[in-house]
Amino acid sequence: MQDFLAGFAWQAAVLGGLTIVFTVLAFLSRGRAALHWPKPLRQSAVTNFLIIQFTSLNGALYLVLIAPLAVFYTWLGLPVMDAAVWERLPLAVKALAALVVYDFSLYWVHRMLHTSVLWPAHAVHHSDPELHFLSWSRGHFTEQVVIAGCLVFTSSWMGFRLEEIAGLALIKGLHQHYVHSKLDWDHGIFRDVIVSPQFHRWHHANVAEAYDKNFASIFPVFDRMFGTYYNPGSAIDVATGIADNPANDFLTQTLYPFRKWAEMLRARGKAPEHAGVV
Repeated sequence: MQDFLAGFAWQAAVLGGLTIVFTVLAFLSRGRAALHWPKPLRQSAVTNFLIIQFTSLNGALYLVLIAPLAVFYTWLGLPVMDAAVWERLPLAVKALAALVVYDFSLYWVHRMLHTSVLWPAHAVHHSDPELHFLSWSRGHFTEQVVIAGCLVFTSSWMGFRLEEIAGLALIKGLHQHYVHSKLDWDHGIFRDVIVSPQFHRWHHANVAEAYDKNFASIFPVFDRMFGTYYNPGSAIDVATGIADNPANDFLTQTLYPFRKWAEMLRARGKAPEHAGVV
């Protein structure tokens, strides 16, 4: 019980610190309007907080999955780069190389999550109608296994140690909180170097022209390379969410993918009955 309370207190402190940081940044960006949290935004924040408690999607799940996934990688006998490749390189270069490889892999994983069968799991993340820094934590546990696997497998291939993989997960997590925040920053001359809040908000935009765009998590160059780049300008007032947005509460969000997959199975089961009907 003491461990649970200590963990909860630590998590509350982290979230409290993030709230202060991103509120200050939003105030610098948007003025007094950033200090106003209307009821829909408060409801969204509560839902995201409950999802964090249930699935530990604030980063803890990645850390929990890292060790067993790394062991699984070794058990499969998959290739590993020679550690000597990294011995003389500065830590910053090693980290940058790892993030580039990981983001390239995640770009394609992200695109797969937007396909019909996997979409219900990822749709939970897209369902937040009030995108803010806690929205990164709104994700279904079924998709987190896939995303964590992508991080661990690419890092294991590069010969990284467990603590180094955990460090990369932390860096990515902080960046994801930032790009989901309610800031209309585009990074200016660096807009094509590092994913910005404006760039990623367009990925969440509930407008047809932005669908299936901006899949890169860290480096927008991958969207440039593969024809999925979209950033026409300010996105701060663009609606977010999905067409059939589930209710903005914890239970509905958790059950949503299973309900959708059940509908798919029922539709597939009925398909033969209509075969050949004109």
